[in-house]
Amino acid sequence: MSVGPLVGREDATERIRGLLTSEDRLPAAVVLVGVAGIGKTALWTAGTNDAAAAGYRVLSGRASQAEASWSFSGLADLLGDDAAPLLPELPPVQRRALEAALLLGDSEAGVQEHAVAAAVLRVLTLLSRDTPLLVAVDDLQWLDAASLASLRYALPRLRSERVAALVAVRDEVPDWLRRGFDGDHLLTVELGPLSLGAIHELLRTRLEMSFPRPVLRQIWATSGGNPFFALELARALERRGGVVEPGAELPIPASLDVLVQERIDGLSPATLRVGRIVAALADPTVDLVESALGKGAGADLEEALGSRVVELDNDRLRFGHPLLAGAISARAVPRSQRTLHARLATLVPTAEERARHLALATTAPDRAVAALLEAAAQSARARGASAAAAELADHALRLTPAVDGADVARRTLDAADRHDEAGDSRRAIALLGEAIAAAPAGPERARLLVHLAEVTSHVAEPHEATALLERALLEAEGDGAVEASIHLGLADLSRATTDREEGLAHAVTAVRIARSVGDDALTCRALSIYGVLHFSLGLGPAEAEMEEALALERSLPQYPLADSATAIIAHQFVMSCDIESARPHLQAWRDALNARDDPGEVHALWLLSWLELRAGNWELGARYAADSLALNAQFGYAPQPPEELPGAAIAAHRGEIEDARERSERALAVAEATDVRIAQSGHRWVLGFIELSLGNPDKALEYLRDGWAIRDEVRMLEPGHRFELADTLEALIAVGDLEEAERLLQPWEERAGRLDRAWALAILARCRALVLAAHGDFPGAWASFDQALAQHARVQDPFQHARTLLALGATQRRA
Repeated sequence: MSVGPLVGREDATERIRGLLTSEDRLPAAVVLVGVAGIGKTALWTAGTNDAAAAGYRVLSGRASQAEASWSFSGLADLLGDDAAPLLPELPPVQRRALEAALLLGDSEAGVQEHAVAAAVLRVLTLLSRDTPLLVAVDDLQWLDAASLASLRYALPRLRSERVAALVAVRDEVPDWLRRGFDGDHLLTVELGPLSLGAIHELLRTRLEMSFPRPVLRQIWATSGGNPFFALELARALERRGGVVEPGAELPIPASLDVLVQERIDGLSPATLRVGRIVAALADPTVDLVESALGKGAGADLEEALGSRVVELDNDRLRFGHPLLAGAISARAVPRSQRTLHARLATLVPTAEERARHLALATTAPDRAVAALLEAAAQSARARGASAAAAELADHALRLTPAVDGADVARRTLDAADRHDEAGDSRRAIALLGEAIAAAPAGPERARLLVHLAEVTSHVAEPHEATALLERALLEAEGDGAVEASIHLGLADLSRATTDREEGLAHAVTAVRIARSVGDDALTCRALSIYGVLHFSLGLGPAEAEMEEALALERSLPQYPLADSATAIIAHQFVMSCDIESARPHLQAWRDALNARDDPGEVHALWLLSWLELRAGNWELGARYAADSLALNAQFGYAPQPPEELPGAAIAAHRGEIEDARERSERALAVAEATDVRIAQSGHRWVLGFIELSLGNPDKALEYLRDGWAIRDEVRMLEPGHRFELADTLEALIAVGDLEEAERLLQPWEERAGRLDRAWALAILARCRALVLAAHGDFPGAWASFDQALAQHARVQDPFQHARTLLALGATQRRA
């Protein structure tokens, strides 16, 4: 799109051109910053033209305030037809997500916004294979939330791709761009006012107007060098005849808002009608605008284009400046604006747009429109557009008649969930707070408190959510399902505290009540959390309860669940080192999740990598660990410290020291910054294992002691969870701290014996042998080594078996 000659921005143009022609600076970002009307769009357009001339493939999109509420409208504008040919090259989960987001397919399956974002990153990478790529977005502040989320994910993750971003923003460089690009890879262009000479040249070339120097100086001073303001001042003077009496003050408004309003005052009804339609549409194509105009559309459109309020950009209409869009919309009479939205609802192509126009056309509660909005919110959510889904859910709630109590309650919870998913937990909490205040005392209010506790747990300390559940428990009497949900929530929250014994008691109560009300799904969940706590407290697998949970889960239509009985049983098999039971169970679970593109497959792969680490199949385990991280990335999630643990541990066991150390040090830093204590413990074990293997037991203990303390603190009393067990004890023995080694060893010998954990019994017997040998009791040491080898014969763990043989040989040599 042409915006006329660019004046007064030669230095900025050269800086942008210099970055685009320096491929060693790519990937990079150029950010144009300035107030409304300062000329960002003109410079942005010049930059896109320069990039095209330099051989770039250009993906460009101009966001508008009207589009800010339409999910993925900006992404569709950017990618256009460029993404469709690349869909076959995307992983299936990303392909389906992008098809749904861009309305390229007919899938109604749920789409995660993270998967769309990961797909966008992959598309940008593919598009830049053969030619450099420019991603250009004007008025970034108006980009819809779903599209912005995709760019916020994709652009900072570019590494060596030949991709440049060119964005124009109002206030300042967004933090996510500052973090993603630095040094020579980020160019910030802050647009200041034009000089007097540049304003003169602008008026001459753009409007073919010239003024006496005193008048020109006053235009410049009043506009503050703002080119849009100066052009509007010149037009205002022209409308008043362009003549100023000697000595008289210029009739120039001092405010840009006043001037824009004067400009709107001078527009014809036909131009205003076109402007209101363009401002209201997410995708104002010429055909759609003409359909909305009806009779006389051609003449109205020609008049609007002639006024330069709107401009033609290929087959779309855009405002010459965003200020005009807001001013024209604000000028509209509410009743006529509602009438316009009602008409647009009959013309726009998608159900989501139709529903939103109907919402804006409707003021009084309306069951039919509320139902359409509820369905549209569900559709937007399925496409991964969480912000749009939240807005539509709000409209559905607003238009639900108050007498429809069940619908009001359901839509309140839906709206809260959608806002929570969109990252606006405050709005979700406010909605639930309003509902709680209006609800009568008793089970209905208790149910809302349970929901509020779930949302609160995402943004606050677990104790706050616990307090809400305890309050709910006082009002839930008489409604078994609510009571069971409360006890289930209290049991689950106990995993984040040190009071797992009390959590286990709540789980027992949740199971009992859920069974009594005959709710299979709730019973399954309660049994599952009971199994988690029972196992982690060192009480062994709750076999009968877990078998019941598994049977219930298999009877549910959504089987297998990503995080329920199947997952928990698989986890317990792995941590118990029951290789033969775990492998087929895990593989079947993984295959079922894979068949439906369930993100839970990430956890299945994570467990498979641990399984093969203990089984000694390290190459296969490393492949599973890498596949887990890769699948996580396909869904658009950044790797979290716990997810990186198996890969780091396997690398350490394989002797890939630098790789393992780098992985765990990086993950440990993240875990400490985010206070993920279990992950801190795990990566401290890996780093301690590395140092012990290198013959540095003192340094190993700096990591291992802290890791041990964390797992003690959270009451992880199952031996299979104590990865650091053998390494901590052997490091203590190696530095001669036999007293502490014996103090730590004894309770674990008792626990492992009570649970008959062959894996733990073997390594604990080896450590007991080393303690006895250090005291000079070699007969006792040989007996303990014999016990260790007998236990190794019961379990598949060749690495620990080899360590026992090595320790035995070294001890025999010393003896």
